[in-house]
Amino acid sequence: MSIQREIVFTNTPLRKAFRYRDEFQLMPYTSKVGPPITKYVVDYPCFLEYKIPNEQQNERWDFNLELNKEREICILLTAFSPYRFFTIDIHASSWGVRIPLWGVEAELLLMSENNCNLYKYEEIDIFNQMSEYYYPCFYYPYKGLDLNIINFSEVEVEERMKLMKMYSYLGTHEQDRYDVRNDKAEVTLSEETVKCFDAYFALDEATKAKVFSAAFLISDSISLGDFKNSLSFLAAVAALETLADIANCDKEQVIEACKSCHAISSSPYKCPKCGRPIWGVTKKVKEFLKEYVSANDEDVANYNKIYNIRSKITHTGDIFLMDSVFRGPKEKRDLEFNLRHKLIVYARRAIINLLLKNQ
Repeated sequence: MSIQREIVFTNTPLRKAFRYRDEFQLMPYTSKVGPPITKYVVDYPCFLEYKIPNEQQNERWDFNLELNKEREICILLTAFSPYRFFTIDIHASSWGVRIPLWGVEAELLLMSENNCNLYKYEEIDIFNQMSEYYYPCFYYPYKGLDLNIINFSEVEVEERMKLMKMYSYLGTHEQDRYDVRNDKAEVTLSEETVKCFDAYFALDEATKAKVFSAAFLISDSISLGDFKNSLSFLAAVAALETLADIANCDKEQVIEACKSCHAISSSPYKCPKCGRPIWGVTKKVKEFLKEYVSANDEDVANYNKIYNIRSKITHTGDIFLMDSVFRGPKEKRDLEFNLRHKLIVYARRAIINLLLKNQ
C-alpha cells in the first residue's frame, strides 16, 4: 500500500482534518511557500491523502489511477454531504488576467466613499495587464515537497474535525463570496457521511459502480448549477432514476416483448386507464422518493413539478429561463431556481438514506 497526497478544492474552507478509516484523509491547506489564500477566494484548496492498495499498483507510476481515486473521493464527498469537493478541470484552459488579492481592508475601502487609494493594496496594476493563456492548475515552487509523504499525516486531537450527528440541511453550503469579512464558514461533516462510505466500500463491484454513477450525476448537477441550469436539473433527475433502479433491483422487473420497438409484456406498473403494462419510470422514482426521502404533501407536490419540468425540457425543449436569451415571467424563473435546489437536496438525501438502509 502507498499513500498519495494531492491538492483538491472545496467551496467552503476546510479548517479541521477529517480521516476516513485507513482510506483517505482531508487536511487543511497550510503551505508556507504556496500561493496566498485570501478571504476573497471561492475555491479553497486542501490536502487529500489517500491510499492505493498494493494490488492496484504498477511498477510504473499510473497518473490515471491516482486521478480517478481523487475524483472518486471528491465526488462521493459531494454526494454524501452539503459541500462540494472537486479537482481542477485540466481541460479548462482559457485566456485570463490575475484577480486582485484584496483582503478585508481593501474591501472595506472599496465600499467606502473614498476608495481612490484602493489599489495600493495590490502589487500589480490591474488595469494595465495583458491577457495570457492559462493552464488550470494549482502550482508553486517546491509543491512536490508538500505532497511527498509515506504515511497519513499525524493530526493532534484538537485539530481533528468534530462530526455532527446528521445533516439538518443538504443544500450546498458555501462561503459567501461577496462578504470577505465572513470567516466563520467551514466544512463540518457528519456521521452520516462516514456510514455512507462504509456502505459504499462494502458493496459488490456492480452495485458500487451504479452508486458512483448516481453520485457523479449529483456532483455534476451541483457544478453545472451556476452556468447550465437545465442540464444541472436533468443530471439530478438522472441521479434519482439511477438510485430508484438500485432500490428496485430485487423487485419485479419490466420485461420487453420486443427489443426493437421496446413493447412490454410484463411490468409492475400498469396504465391507470387501460391496465396495460408500462415502463413506469416516473412512478418508480416518485415511489422511491416517498420511501427514501419524504412522503409529506409538499414534497410529493414537488416531485410532480420536477417530472413536469423534466418532460418539458427533454420532449419540447422548454429550457430554464435562466438559460434562455428570451425573457419570461419572474414567477416561472423563481420556481425553476427553487425547485432545482430542492431537487439536489432530494438527490443527496436519497443516496444517503439508500446507503444507510442497506448498510
